[in-house]
Amino acid sequence: MRVVEIWRYPVKSLRGEQLETAEVGLSGFAGDRIRAVVDSESGVSLSAKRHGELLLCRSWTEGNEVLVGLPDGSEFPVDSPQTAAHLSSLLDRRVEVRAAAGDSRVHHEYTTDTATGGGDAMVVEASAIDAFFDGAPVHLLTTATLRELSRHEPGSSFVGARFRPNLLVDVDEDGFVEGGWVDNDMQIGEVPLHVVGHKTRCVMTTRAQGDLPKDVAVFKTVNRVNERRAGIELEPNGKGLIHIGDPVAVTQ
Repeated sequence: MRVVEIWRYPVKSLRGEQLETAEVGLSGFAGDRIRAVVDSESGVSLSAKRHGELLLCRSWTEGNEVLVGLPDGSEFPVDSPQTAAHLSSLLDRRVEVRAAAGDSRVHHEYTTDTATGGGDAMVVEASAIDAFFDGAPVHLLTTATLRELSRHEPGSSFVGARFRPNLLVDVDEDGFVEGGWVDNDMQIGEVPLHVVGHKTRCVMTTRAQGDLPKDVAVFKTVNRVNERRAGIELEPNGKGLIHIGDPVAVTQ
């Protein structure tokens, strides 16, 4: 098994960037989801679960600066007033991009209907205090899972980008392989990690993003054939680098 894609998402719920190498610490990938689009009045971070327009935008890093690309093709520094103004117009509410404070827990806006993104809004306090993670800080998906989902719904495009993993791992086995790794330890490149649970899916997998069109069959298929599960969540047990091509091993 080996790493074939590495992803980082500098701004939560925006499309991210592919990397050749990631620096990983106990809190996850350096620079991953350390900012979010937040409602200016409440300070609650917004999610593409309810606001699919966020996935029409992307974020990436150049040197020490995070940039945001908007649907009209314009690009601005993440903390610029232009970014806040364009995102506010896109979402039809006053928003800004904020960094996680590091000394207080962040709050996310979720939906009561995870299958459609509809329903009422609810606010959830996250466990992290230094990044805007929904759950564990590292998310892994295998090519076996993508192949298995494609087998059940060949008309849909099951690619890593739809599922927003940090790591896409190539495996030769068939089926939902990584589901069997829950509660085990892993070694990926220089980094030891522990698998804390399955990754449960929602409407975000169906959203239009980049070259991918809206496709509700994606979520329906995951729900139907694997109880909404696709991928696993991990917590690092050490620090180090992960490179494209690094070996991946289940160690316990």
